[in-house]
Amino acid sequence: MSVTAVVDFGSSHTVTVVHTPGGPPRVVNVDGEPFLPSAVFLTGDDSLVVGHDALQMAAVDLSRLESRAKARIAEREVLLGNTVVPIPTVVLAILARAVRAAASVAGAPVDHLVLTHPASWGSRERGALLAAAEDLAPQISTIAEPVGAGVWFATRGQVGVDGADRFPLGAVLGVLDVGGGTCDVAVVRRETTGIVLIGYASIPDLGGDDLDQRIIDHLRRTVPGLADRLVDTSAPGRVSLVQLRELVAFRREVQRAKELLSRHEQVELRLPGGLPGIMLTREDMERVLHADLDRVAAFTLRTIVRSGVEAYELTALQLAGGSARIPLLRRKLAEVLPTHIQLDEQPEAIVALGACAVAVSHEDTPGPAPEPAPQPAARANARPRRRRRHAEPPPGARSMVALVVAVAFAAIAVGYGIVLRPADAVTGDALAATERFALNSPAVGEELVRDGRPGDGLLTGKLGAPVRVFDGAIDVDWTVREVIDPATDDLVDAGAGRPPQGMRWVLVDSSIRARAETAAPYYLRDTFVVDDRGLLIAPVRDVPLPCPTETPATLEAGDQLRQCLAFAVSARTPVRAVVISRVSGDEQVGAMVPFDGDGATEAGGPVVGPALPPGVVRPLWVGENVVNAAIIDVVAKPSAYVDAEVVDRPGHRAVLVRAVVESSAGVSVPDLAGRLLLRDDRSQPVSARLVSDRNGCAVGTASGRFTVCAVFVVPARVPLGSVAWSGTDERPFLWQVP
Repeated sequence: MSVTAVVDFGSSHTVTVVHTPGGPPRVVNVDGEPFLPSAVFLTGDDSLVVGHDALQMAAVDLSRLESRAKARIAEREVLLGNTVVPIPTVVLAILARAVRAAASVAGAPVDHLVLTHPASWGSRERGALLAAAEDLAPQISTIAEPVGAGVWFATRGQVGVDGADRFPLGAVLGVLDVGGGTCDVAVVRRETTGIVLIGYASIPDLGGDDLDQRIIDHLRRTVPGLADRLVDTSAPGRVSLVQLRELVAFRREVQRAKELLSRHEQVELRLPGGLPGIMLTREDMERVLHADLDRVAAFTLRTIVRSGVEAYELTALQLAGGSARIPLLRRKLAEVLPTHIQLDEQPEAIVALGACAVAVSHEDTPGPAPEPAPQPAARANARPRRRRRHAEPPPGARSMVALVVAVAFAAIAVGYGIVLRPADAVTGDALAATERFALNSPAVGEELVRDGRPGDGLLTGKLGAPVRVFDGAIDVDWTVREVIDPATDDLVDAGAGRPPQGMRWVLVDSSIRARAETAAPYYLRDTFVVDDRGLLIAPVRDVPLPCPTETPATLEAGDQLRQCLAFAVSARTPVRAVVISRVSGDEQVGAMVPFDGDGATEAGGPVVGPALPPGVVRPLWVGENVVNAAIIDVVAKPSAYVDAEVVDRPGHRAVLVRAVVESSAGVSVPDLAGRLLLRDDRSQPVSARLVSDRNGCAVGTASGRFTVCAVFVVPARVPLGSVAWSGTDERPFLWQVP
């Protein structure tokens, strides 16, 4: 009989799941509880006691307790009492207790041990974990925690179930894990190779234990006599054994009350020192935890967006961890995330259950080879050694997560990483998630539309044949040699990144031959692809290309050069021609080379999907500052803000987007406007043409609360869809077009 055990080694609690052939995965009870406290206590005879017993014994001497072994995983040792204990020995004690419990439930030794770990852990941390577990099972594997949560969401922990109906190919899932010591947010996508981690960030100083402490601090301030009983444990020499025991018991009582208030409106709370009990209500708890849960909701939204995913694209947000049960947290998340919030009956166990489903399914199904495990570190000495009391323990290793490292287990693919800012830096003000800005009605004006069709004034050429382009100064023969649509694979092979979800690369390979001496850039800035409605789509600069773009300073008559350009185009937008379009005087001049593009996979019809209502505030990074920003409206009659000359091409019109920004530091208004993108009903973005300085619109550098007015020029018959706005992180928020 093959026994598989999964140990989800948590910062506060450890959950174990065991599977035997023919049965479902089962959560293992340890000392009557479905989890094991990740706590270790060193007794006087140098024995290590784990779990609930460790917490009870800590009432004698807290200095002998290590309750954050996971956070110290990369350290060498810890001081418990007067004794130096290797960290691998501490971790081993916890893992061994979990494995013994699994073997007891299974009735046989564990053959395959699967260890979960944070997505941020690299080879050093995973190597330390494997070193501690080296002799616990013949086969040992690791899996990232959010991947386990993703598998749980897809399969509900059932072995051999594909889960494509719940989590289909290409779908994206958010995972919020509110652990005891940290709050972790991850984004995973289901791909043909498995579930891939695409984004991750952590709040290192906020977890369930911190929420418990917020409640204790509140009670200390509001309950008469309680402050005298809640002693300062940093001075153990002045604390009695009775007081220590009371404090440990009271912390467990507060944790119990927090869990009960997730299901009930009120609970009676027992107080230490013979004080009369009090009634704690859910309303009391929510008032105390309001700011922290606001922070979690805002951080969750920011991490999802910074992972390159728009919030409404999520299939769901899967919650994990015991504190995820708090009803206020789900309400806060629902305010900022237009997606389903998934909370299960045992949120503490879903990571382990999902990891078990992966492990057991893979044992019966061939798959790609797992990522090589890091080599375990040298084994630690089994016996601790004594050291004098004055030696200080090493500092904690709770570092902020900056670079996401995706790791694989068996059929789970290796993901790609993104750089995320530290948690405290990205959340913004607690209430920024739900705040709204407003403006007075726009100034009365007229439509600014130019008659004609978008192609008026352009010569028509033929693919592979030269066509003359002459604007009165630059005279060349232009040849469109080839158009590759879609060209995503070609660009990626050349080193370009994949375009955002819902977009594709289009590649144009062209050449020009000078008819007379001319200077750079030879119409490079005037070359576009055009869709079936006349929308000009500009090329993306500084992208690695599979063919060269030559830009000598000058060309003599008869000289020829090659120009390759890449365009980011919506998957729903059919492109119909390559054009050179330049405005000379008051006329459009240039040429159009039609072609039969077939890269649009879903052409036609508007994109259906929620975006933020106008006025809803979101935080944007501008350099090293965070500003609060909101799109207010789109002005279709903008003559009070801009002159008619801005519409310089036939068949086009001008529209103006008004936005409000609030910043404590001075920021560049043109820079903010340049980050605005107006998207049509197919999600094809258009950049702003200029910034208006009329009717209260700010210019230059501004601070405080001010209005940004960006002018866009688009074909007259193109419907508008949404407005995208991103900061320097280039991860956009979307607002509805009123």
